Amino acid sequence: MPILPGVFAESISVPLHFYKLGTEIINLDIDNFLVFQNFESLPPILNTEFSLFFGILVILFLCFGLTLISTLKKMYFIAGSAGAIFFFTFSGINGLNIGGLSTNFPLIILLLGALTPVAIIHFFLENWSLSKRFFLVSTSLIATIFLLTQITEIEASPLYLSENITLPVAFLAVIFMLHIGHAVISSASIFLIKLNQGVKLKITWHITIISIVYFLLVLFTLFDTMGEINLPFPTLPPLVIMLVAGVLGYYVLDYKITQTPQAFDQPLIGKSFYLIGLGATTWIWGKAIYTYNQPLIEFFNHTFLYGQIALSLLFFAYLLTNFSSILNNGEPLEKVIFKPQFFAYFHMRIGSIMFLVILVIFADAVIAVQLKSASLNLSADYYYQTDRPQHARILYENSWENYFKNDRAKNSVAHLYLQDKQQNMAIRHLEESFDFAPNVPNILLLSSRLHQADKIVEAVFYLEKGLEFFPENPKLLNNLALLYSKINQPIKAIEVLNSTKNDQKTIIANKLALEVKHNIESKEIQNPSKDQIRQINHLAKANKLGNYTDFILDTDNLPDQFVLKSSGLRNQFTNQTATSYDSDLTILNNLINIQQSSYEERNYWETRVVRAFQDQRINETLKFLSGASFSFPNHAVKYNVMSAEILASQLDFEKAALELTVAAVDGFLSFKPHHLAILYFSGKTEEAKALQQNQGVNFPNWMGWDDRGELLENDQTKFYEILSTFHQSTKEKLMLNLEELITENFKSDLANYLMLYKSHWLEKEDFDYLEKLLTQGVNAIWTKEEFEELKEVLGKGKGQIQSEKIKKMLKPEISKTKNAYVTPLIFQALANEKEALKRYEILQESIQFNKDPILWMAYVKESRNNGLGNYGTKAIEDMSKWLSFEELEKLMIENL
Repeated sequence: MPILPGVFAESISVPLHFYKLGTEIINLDIDNFLVFQNFESLPPILNTEFSLFFGILVILFLCFGLTLISTLKKMYFIAGSAGAIFFFTFSGINGLNIGGLSTNFPLIILLLGALTPVAIIHFFLENWSLSKRFFLVSTSLIATIFLLTQITEIEASPLYLSENITLPVAFLAVIFMLHIGHAVISSASIFLIKLNQGVKLKITWHITIISIVYFLLVLFTLFDTMGEINLPFPTLPPLVIMLVAGVLGYYVLDYKITQTPQAFDQPLIGKSFYLIGLGATTWIWGKAIYTYNQPLIEFFNHTFLYGQIALSLLFFAYLLTNFSSILNNGEPLEKVIFKPQFFAYFHMRIGSIMFLVILVIFADAVIAVQLKSASLNLSADYYYQTDRPQHARILYENSWENYFKNDRAKNSVAHLYLQDKQQNMAIRHLEESFDFAPNVPNILLLSSRLHQADKIVEAVFYLEKGLEFFPENPKLLNNLALLYSKINQPIKAIEVLNSTKNDQKTIIANKLALEVKHNIESKEIQNPSKDQIRQINHLAKANKLGNYTDFILDTDNLPDQFVLKSSGLRNQFTNQTATSYDSDLTILNNLINIQQSSYEERNYWETRVVRAFQDQRINETLKFLSGASFSFPNHAVKYNVMSAEILASQLDFEKAALELTVAAVDGFLSFKPHHLAILYFSGKTEEAKALQQNQGVNFPNWMGWDDRGELLENDQTKFYEILSTFHQSTKEKLMLNLEELITENFKSDLANYLMLYKSHWLEKEDFDYLEKLLTQGVNAIWTKEEFEELKEVLGKGKGQIQSEKIKKMLKPEISKTKNAYVTPLIFQALANEKEALKRYEILQESIQFNKDPILWMAYVKESRNNGLGNYGTKAIEDMSKWLSFEELEKLMIENL
């Protein structure tokens, strides 16, 4: 029953970028994702290939066994053949329905194919070697089975035979287990007898102590298996004890063969029978464990332990009764231990069987219901693997009704009901399982289904009660903590995760995610890990705090699972980029183009916006946001506001106000004071006041009105008035505005904007003036060295940038045209471009964003050079809308 951590993500808002407009510190927010892992019980998995392989190996065991039967003496041969007939009769072969429903034809054909060569060899070919016998027997048996599987019409007939042959093999395993019932005590006794030859120690005490210790071991193992008591010490699994007894029994067999009459002439035959029994028993028990057929496992556990208790105890009594007088004399009793008192040894076997029956009665004949339930499971497994869910479900239900310690059957029933969309029935069966035989997979599945049905309190109840049965189970604790978080009990959730002693990566990653989600400061030092989910959550935490991580998530090798891939890409690109833009964009474009849900496509589209913005590719970022608004109209307001924030950060108040207006019309309800300021100073006064009235959003504190409703002027309002027309203003106007400002930090901010966006206008005396404002005093933004480097970068385009501050802000090595608002770099790109048409294309794109007058004049000139004068004329007409006639005339004289 597989339990795997399923992943889901919850979004948190993190700042992608900070920018300052006067006294307003504005952050551009984007969603990041916290990845949580919730343990889920998945449908049971049955390996059909393993089942077929099991059947093939059983057939080989049968071939060896039938070969050995052909070597037995007459009466024993008859008994062995009868046993083979009994075996094949219970193999379910008639279920092949050859010649009709459950006819005996398949059994008859199988018996003819299996026993005819055995009889021929026994009566007419006695001198044949074992290899020849095996070849004939195996060829006949395998050919017969192959023929039967070909002529039957039932579905997956080899699988059917493989599952149904399990039960008769289990009967053979029981016989072998009873055969080795006293192997441990008898082998220990023989070993001590051999050591005592000529020494004459009182080994009776040694044998007694060993017998008592082994008897208690088996008895406590039985109690532990039955769940009667909670032992303070571990016990060995019954399968391990069986393997030990099986190995020791082989050496006991060697002595027994030489001391008592056997059904064969050569010791090799007896030893081969024994090894086949050991191999078949191990194989069938292993299959029961591998397929988690609990009733069959318990049947083997109980049968083996009953046999060990009964036969070990009676053999100890037999040994002391018949040999106590000479046991300590140092005589070689190992040579006659099974021979002189054969009749007594025979009675010992009879007494053991009687004791075994008593044990079965003591255990309420539980092995009978275990066997019946195991048989139903085997039939259900066949239907489950052949995709007949209703047949499988009915058989699994009956199997569980027979024997409650049958977790996979009940789990299968629940999953099969869920597959049939009968959730209430599934929940009813899971609740029934919790009442009678609770187990972790079913508790997880029940809690999950109740959670999906919005019954969170009940889901929490079953997880809490489940922890009473399975204290400190990390899977239950993990899921309980996530539900506590869901009902807003974060402290309790963290305490639950801290209580687990299992320091597994799932718990650690979830704990980190919960701390970030609920703003809980971690008391532990979180070291970088190679676990991708933990790294994704670390990135979200760092992005929320505005920090860089010490590691780079390998975005090329993220799983294809959507939650992990989308969360990993978004969180990493929000933090920092390490790979080329082109390769990252190719990955994102491919993901967007995949046929998927609207949410998944939108998620990747937003990540593409983040990736473009991180390289300061403002042009592409705004285009992607515009495309997202068109492709996802239900979320368009989100992208309109994000576009407005980016445009405002580039001092384009006019376009920012348009985006905010569209968002207001479409019903955006989370406007902030600085949004109203942008609208107001962009000339959309009525829209700003309407938002104030309708949504209760206040203007910023620095905006006030007198009794006539006129805006009270101060240095910050003056600063915003300057910014509202910054790009379309001339140098002369902006330098005059700079002189008029009084507040030093406003002056330094405006001076910095002049450097970044208008340095192509500036003369030497202008740079000298700006240098004083930007490098001196408490409001200095640059050092003198940084200022000189910035002047070189914006002016001549310096090759190697030394300042990390400049490199991060401009990134001219990526592209000089990626941000149309940084006009000096646009002119550098024009100077480096020799082809006139490409220069026109650069300018044509740039004026879609930037209204810098000299930039537009360059466009007019380039339009005429390319024979597109009408476009240039149209551009001059547009410029006349924001420039005075004198300003426009002067620009035309200087630039055309």
